[in-house]
Amino acid sequence: MTATKKVNRVYAQDLEIDSDLFKLEVNMMKKNLGADDKKPLLTGVEHCHFFRTYDSSGKKQNKCGSIGGHYHEVSVSVDSKGNLKAECSKAIGTKFNDDHVHNVAYIRSDKVQKRTINEDAQMYIAKMEKI
Repeated sequence: MTATKKVNRVYAQDLEIDSDLFKLEVNMMKKNLGADDKKPLLTGVEHCHFFRTYDSSGKKQNKCGSIGGHYHEVSVSVDSKGNLKAECSKAIGTKFNDDHVHNVAYIRSDKVQKRTINEDAQMYIAKMEKI
């Protein structure tokens, strides 16, 4: 018989993640006020985005939330003083030639626990599927 070794495991319900919150500060985006995308009537509109490094399920994020039909990829790093900093890409997903970027400000960090399955809810769903 082969000897078994003790295995150290980390279970999802015990997993705690640092989720960092950033604001992509106010900047102008191009918005079509016209009725036709082929003959746009573009105007500048102020907007901002928010970005978290991990969502509430513990999934790593690399894009901010979409506003006005576009989003930005965000990269986070640590400066020489140990402070978090982030940079965003040009706008992605725009219908018009809009390559704006945002200054990014760190807001705060939160401890997030990875979501766990509610066993009672799973049993209820399983019973309902049989009906």
